[in-house]
Amino acid sequence: MFQKLVNYWMSTFITERLLASPLFNRMAAKTHQHVSTITNKGTKTGSEFIKAFKENLEKEAQNNVRK
Repeated sequence: MFQKLVNYWMSTFITERLLASPLFNRMAAKTHQHVSTITNKGTKTGSEFIKAFKENLEKEAQNNVRK
């Protein structure tokens, strides 16, 4: 019981200190920016792949119909 109380208090204390830290806020903002950039690049690449794959399937279907 005492350990749970100490863990809760320490967790709350550390969280409040991190939230008040300008360095932590800058680090969190930069991390968010990098993750967003990587996610957007992945989405763009994925969309291009799906488009090319779909076009390729359509071409193959047309070639099979002609045979």
